[in-house]
Amino acid sequence: AAVFSLSNSTHRRRGVVAMLGVRVVSRCGLVAWVRASCLLVLLVRKVHMAITPAGVPIFNYYLTQAAPALADGTAANWTKWLVFLKPGIQNGELQNLCDHGPCSCSLKGDPSNGGVPFLEVRCVEQELDALLQQGENHIDFVEPNVKTVLLPAVPAPRVEFSTQNSASWGLDRIGVPQAVLTGRGVHIYVLDTGILATHADFDDRAVPTLDMSSGRVVECRGDRRCAVDRLGHGTHVAGTAGGREYGVAKQAIVHAVKVLTDEGSGDMSWSLAALDWIAARGQRPAIASMSLGGAAKMTSMRKAIDVAVSAGVTVVVAAGNQEDNACDYTPAFVRSAITVGAIDHEDKRAYYSNYGRCLDLFAPGSSITSTWIGTNTAARRLSGTSMACPHITGGAALILEAHPSWSPEEVRAGLLSEAERGVIRLLRWRDPNLLVSVRSIISGIFSKAQSARGAAPHADLVTEQVVAACACGVLGLALGYFAARWCSPPGLARGASSRELAHGSDQHLQVQE
Repeated sequence: AAVFSLSNSTHRRRGVVAMLGVRVVSRCGLVAWVRASCLLVLLVRKVHMAITPAGVPIFNYYLTQAAPALADGTAANWTKWLVFLKPGIQNGELQNLCDHGPCSCSLKGDPSNGGVPFLEVRCVEQELDALLQQGENHIDFVEPNVKTVLLPAVPAPRVEFSTQNSASWGLDRIGVPQAVLTGRGVHIYVLDTGILATHADFDDRAVPTLDMSSGRVVECRGDRRCAVDRLGHGTHVAGTAGGREYGVAKQAIVHAVKVLTDEGSGDMSWSLAALDWIAARGQRPAIASMSLGGAAKMTSMRKAIDVAVSAGVTVVVAAGNQEDNACDYTPAFVRSAITVGAIDHEDKRAYYSNYGRCLDLFAPGSSITSTWIGTNTAARRLSGTSMACPHITGGAALILEAHPSWSPEEVRAGLLSEAERGVIRLLRWRDPNLLVSVRSIISGIFSKAQSARGAAPHADLVTEQVVAACACGVLGLALGYFAARWCSPPGLARGASSRELAHGSDQHLQVQE
């Protein structure tokens, strides 16, 4: 039986708060409803978390309900968990939990060398509870180890480009023919289905580096039988990032990091282990390119990307192809990553591209031609934010060639400073009207001063949004305060705080002892 339970609370709590809102409006009007709305946010957010007796949160616990049913129709126990330890932890503490804990460890990070402080463990909830009790002073949080997948496929219509100069129209659109730099000396780690390293367009610059598809860390050490792409997606992405004919950074070193199987999916822990390896052992300057994703906002992925960025790795991710808010998807929601949306050849936001405030900028993503598998000269046309992402990856490589010591934050600012502004049509609310451009990324001309000045309009936009949100929040709190003093709805004590109310209604999220 499950130890940690949400008690099917999602719909019940939303219904209770909705009825509360109706009663407040009917008795006290719109002013008091503001307070109930704020309370709704507090309550519903906590539905996604369970709290253990050790005080360790399990984020996105509801995802464990996706466990396949047993033969008798009963729900199977979830057995795959990601355990994150607190900052400052060393490898010894990780190993101690593995050696003396009740759970079996499949993967572990390398925090002593700047990697991600995590464990992938396998055990039922009773054993996980015992592990958390044992390591409660060191463990930060837990999350289910769910699947990461290729982004949904998008049809690539046949479009003829009469004035195309490059192998792919996207290269022409962002100014690759005018670019002086080529990404020489920069290391691009492509976290995907692998790479066909023998493809002629890579000129022996594609290096099999890491293969996670067996569930363990396999260092390829250049073995071309390792991290092989049998699906094509990773090779296509790598070609756009660093191919000689099809790529942006035509002399960058492209590393195959296989975190998805030949069927196009893999455990979240595989991507975390890959980011850990790149952060702790990868060559610099480094970029991690991730044209993959999944639903829900996974705290574990955010923490892993944050660690990689802190270690100097620029992380570029695809926004997703669901035509939805990118902030609701992993890894697109992670703010330390550079999140990329897609446009078509008419400079319109692609109909499939995710959107919203979590995007940093756009790049060509529809009908993109790049390297493929099958032969060493094969090419194919694909569409998706997976195709937009490596355009930005290549642009970041050009910046790092000019300024190899730049931090990921400076690289982001550089991309924003050089982007074309106001050219994209059919944007959604809070989309950045910024299209990547590499025309002016030239060593000796492109500088930190330019980067800071160019990033200012984007920063001003973000500041404006933050100020507006804060103003609304302050107004709502003020109205809620006076509403609470003037009129307490039935069943709520006058003056009770939102924190107290949220805590009081969270008791069924606690572990059942």
